[in-house]
Amino acid sequence: MNFKKAQIGALVTTLSIFSAQLAHAENTEVILGLQRQVSMEDLAKSVSDPSSPRYRQFYTTDEIRKLAAPSDQDYADALAKLQNDGVEIVSESPSHLYVTVRGERSYFEDLNSNLSSSVQGFLSFFSKPAIARVHGLEAGTPRRPHLKFLPQAAAASFSGIAPAQIQQSYGFDAIYNTGVSGKGQDIAIATYDGFLIGDITEYYTKNGINTTRTVDQVLFNGTPKFNAMSATETQTDAEFSGMIAPGANIHIYASANNGDAGELAMFTKILDDGVSKIINYSWGSCETEVTAAHRADMDQVFARAVAQGVNITVATGDSGSDCLGNKTTVADYPAVEPYIVAVGGTSLTPATSTTAASETAWSESGGGVSTLYGAASFQSGLGSPYNAHRSYPDVSFNADPNTGEATWVHLNPKTNKKAKTAQYVVIGGTSIAAPQWAGFLALVNEARGSAIGFIDPIVYSLAGQNQSEYFNDVTSGNDGAYSAAVGWDAVTGWGSMKADRLLAELKSQ
Repeated sequence: MNFKKAQIGALVTTLSIFSAQLAHAENTEVILGLQRQVSMEDLAKSVSDPSSPRYRQFYTTDEIRKLAAPSDQDYADALAKLQNDGVEIVSESPSHLYVTVRGERSYFEDLNSNLSSSVQGFLSFFSKPAIARVHGLEAGTPRRPHLKFLPQAAAASFSGIAPAQIQQSYGFDAIYNTGVSGKGQDIAIATYDGFLIGDITEYYTKNGINTTRTVDQVLFNGTPKFNAMSATETQTDAEFSGMIAPGANIHIYASANNGDAGELAMFTKILDDGVSKIINYSWGSCETEVTAAHRADMDQVFARAVAQGVNITVATGDSGSDCLGNKTTVADYPAVEPYIVAVGGTSLTPATSTTAASETAWSESGGGVSTLYGAASFQSGLGSPYNAHRSYPDVSFNADPNTGEATWVHLNPKTNKKAKTAQYVVIGGTSIAAPQWAGFLALVNEARGSAIGFIDPIVYSLAGQNQSEYFNDVTSGNDGAYSAAVGWDAVTGWGSMKADRLLAELKSQ
């Protein structure tokens, strides 16, 4: 068949239009955010203010639904309208703050446009104001794991700092001697992609760590596909938090979607379940890579965590003050969020039988000052410029891969692909610092007999009064634009914990 150029051009145009129509009509899954009757920030303030009648009386998912979600009738009407329009209800948040749905992409694009354009457009689409936001039409920047591998040249002569050395160096042995191990506590690991749960339990066995506690995976947005690098992150978080808190249960929430909607769904599921008072998150990006809309969504999620008495330990990144890697000072996200515990990194010389441990700032520890978030109230005592914007980290822990720790994983460090058999791999990064702080907080909650709630205001108050009593102040080293110094600094925060002393004080708070 002999086509002329004009015919070929017309055919290409027709096919392009047809392809665009198919893409426009394709089924897609999104999360619909519902109108709030009360902001999560207000609920967070009510449990954090000593003068409030709700001080440290944390909210349950059911209470949040009754206080903040649309009325049951408005909620039912919204879902009925969606179903009448041919939209499939995939899952509902028990808090009634979100509902996951599936339908034609064009439907959600029109809905999003109406919700964004005007109140009249919003009211014309839904007879009652229950739907507020459409999440997931854009994927957003994927989150990156905050881990660093020990260079291959050094791996032959260094097998990592052993768990027993970590526990001795930071003062955990004295806690374990009192019988506190994290019993009855639950740590959620917020992460992405598939992993091997057998590697985690084998790590515990190999290191003589309690293997009778629960270690499980919670599925919530599909079955995530295995990725060796992601699995290394996930398993490290579970192994090291469980090593510090050998009695705590570990629940792994691995999202099948590494994007804005996946992050929102993951944290919402953990908070809806209401089981874990500690969440570890060792993933992130740069604050300039995250849209204002998604940051606003996550502000509400992280404030909700505070309202529920949940601490979220977050790795601050592994590129120093240069998050983007282009020699520009940029802050890490979500380390700059005001409702999380941002954990930076140090280089540790472990304790011996005759010498105490010592630390310097790890040169690649994420830390600095946000350009988008104002200072958190608990940072008002910091000097300029740190008291004008959210500055981080709050605390720190061993993170330098050259003083790193060995994780048990199926990974070939040379190729970053799955290895045939599991092996010890020495890694660093703030990804190993944050989960060990998560383990410490599990010990605190057990010792107290109840959740302590958001730890940052307490940490800043205690350290401001007597830092040397509760923290190892790190005073040397830098991360590029910022240097470690006496007191709080934008590389290591207040420093690492003197675990036994800090726990004793937090127990009485």
